[in-house]
Amino acid sequence: MNRTWLRKTIWSYLPIFCIMFSLLFFVFFQTLVEQNNRNTKDSSEVFVNQLLQSVDVSLRSLDNMLIREMVTGKLLNDFFLERGKDNVYLNYQLVNRMLQLKQAMPMIDSYYLVRFKDGIVFSGATANADAFADSAFIRSQRNSRTSYTSSWSGFRSFREFANQQPKEVVSLVHKVSLSSSVDGMIVVNVSLPAIRSMLGEMYDPGRAFVQLYDRGGRPLFSDDAPASGKVLAGQTSPYTGWKAESSVANGKALAAISSLSSIWLALGLLVFLAGGVSIVYISRKNYKPIAELVFRVQDQFGSGKPSLGRLAVDEFTFIETAINNFAEQTKLFRKEAQEAAARKQKALFGELLQAPDGESDAIEPSALPPHDRLRVFVAEIDHPEQAFGRYSGRDQSLFKFVVSSAAHEMFTSRIPIQLWLEWTSPLQLTGILFLQDAAEDVAAETAERLASWVDQHLAFSVTIGLGETAEAGSGAGISNRQALEALTFKATLGHNRVIGFNETRHAAAKETNKHLQAIHRLTDQLRLQEDEWRERCGDFFQGMRGCCLPKNEIAGLCRYFVAHMDLQLSQGSKEYYDAWMNEASAPLLQAVGEFDTLDELQRLFGTALERYAGQVERLSNNRQHRQLLQTIRGYIEDHYANPELSLEYLGDKFGISAKYISQLFKEEFGENFLDYLSQLRIVEAKKRLLEQPDSIQEVGERVGYASAATFRRVFRKMEGVSPVDYRKRNAM
Repeated sequence: MNRTWLRKTIWSYLPIFCIMFSLLFFVFFQTLVEQNNRNTKDSSEVFVNQLLQSVDVSLRSLDNMLIREMVTGKLLNDFFLERGKDNVYLNYQLVNRMLQLKQAMPMIDSYYLVRFKDGIVFSGATANADAFADSAFIRSQRNSRTSYTSSWSGFRSFREFANQQPKEVVSLVHKVSLSSSVDGMIVVNVSLPAIRSMLGEMYDPGRAFVQLYDRGGRPLFSDDAPASGKVLAGQTSPYTGWKAESSVANGKALAAISSLSSIWLALGLLVFLAGGVSIVYISRKNYKPIAELVFRVQDQFGSGKPSLGRLAVDEFTFIETAINNFAEQTKLFRKEAQEAAARKQKALFGELLQAPDGESDAIEPSALPPHDRLRVFVAEIDHPEQAFGRYSGRDQSLFKFVVSSAAHEMFTSRIPIQLWLEWTSPLQLTGILFLQDAAEDVAAETAERLASWVDQHLAFSVTIGLGETAEAGSGAGISNRQALEALTFKATLGHNRVIGFNETRHAAAKETNKHLQAIHRLTDQLRLQEDEWRERCGDFFQGMRGCCLPKNEIAGLCRYFVAHMDLQLSQGSKEYYDAWMNEASAPLLQAVGEFDTLDELQRLFGTALERYAGQVERLSNNRQHRQLLQTIRGYIEDHYANPELSLEYLGDKFGISAKYISQLFKEEFGENFLDYLSQLRIVEAKKRLLEQPDSIQEVGERVGYASAATFRRVFRKMEGVSPVDYRKRNAM
């Protein structure tokens, strides 16, 4: 006992040495942290200054470019002196000049010019200021204090048309005064994502935090709080009024290290006090509490009873409570072990489905039911929004339980098959069939019965994808992927049925070029208002149906058609473009995102395109020169081989100016006269190159090109190859 007391006494003096070491460590560490904080703050101030200078230089360059254009350029002055929106040539020049400015400054997102005297807004298209989507901003700037210098707005949302998604921009506003009052203003919108991208290249987000605020305190980046909670440097730009702040990304770790010295000192003091108390206590009690603790433990777990007296110490009550807690913890561990076993079985199911090819044999065989073959099926609920989605979450869970029970009953009742079932997604029930030699593989027949039963007894239907049978150890993942791939053909093959992978592997090869050609033909006929567009639309869908395309590829081709029509019509009449955007574009994209079958998608496309065609026909009937333009187009189609055919030629022929014909042709058909004429000539030239033995020069002359060099240049521009190479590549 004396030796034990001596050992404890020596250990009690250790806190004195610990506190001395803690004091030395605290002084050293505190000095190091303070020096590091000073260096970090200085670096942050330099970085913030450089960042603001970069932003100011970029924005000031744009400002100077706009001022220089007002001083030296004539187009902007002509626009603000003009009245009305009939000066097509001036508008065309303005569009070209502003496009050049956007190319010179890529951060420019968009622009528009506002003329106060007649309320005209020009952004590439002419609109009334009250009807313009950004009219609220125009009114706020017009009512602001008159200033003939440029000013930058705060961060804001902008959209040119009401049906567009808003964009994040900051706007440069320059008021124009060519007389004694303010005649208008120029608004140039700079893309906030472009500014974020520029700033993102200047620092590493893993090492530093940067935030930029406009005059109203709106942040540029979505995360407006530094990681450390403390801003190390901040500076305001005298040019834009924006404020930049910077901090260290790992500032919390630095603060934690900085406070470590204080914690170390506090712990040292506590240890020192505890050591002093323990010395006094051991000296007075001569190790009696430790001995009493031993007796108490023997009394709790041993068969004998100690002979020494007992001490009523609170620590002993704590030990008794700890023993009771240990018993409760043991019960909890048993419950968690049971739950872990259930989770392990579910994880094994996912591991079987996701194992790479040939690697599922790494799974312990004893964990699986006896089998020598396996097969996977996936049952997917059809029309989830229209049929299944109308039920509450509780009812949906009940229906899923019914489908799972029915599947388990049908697959295991006739023959001894082991079946694992899991809802791997909100709409897909995946099953793994473990087959043996004695069991007949009737998966396809049973799947048909399951699909029929669900359709007859429930308010929805299911389509079942069936993978191929795989040998034991080769991986259920292969069969699962085959089943999922089979389901992608549901759009073309139909709902409420079983689709085997073997049925889809023989689908016709995809002919992407033919589909794109069908889209271009349909687009041209819609744009040119030809009645044959309905037949071309049917050919387009029939081509996809004949190739047995999966749903994702059907959606991709349809989105390409909508985007191609958007592009083509945006270059023509604004009335036709607005009719397309209002009547067809949005409904078609919505149909592409929600369709289940190709027949359903074709019906939705036909309805939307009929509405658009009807609207275009009404607009065309109201146009004064529609019949004349149709006559001119027919004349071009009949006489395209005439080398003298030109706008001047047509003007003399029909008694109207060449410039006006060009303008009306572009507005009515969305295509320049020369492009239309070249297209007709090149189509005929391609036929002659493949069907006639004529020379290149002779082919060019027969389609209207007196010069062989001109023919080669136009052919290469439109087809990407020379006439000679085209004939070689496509020769039989």
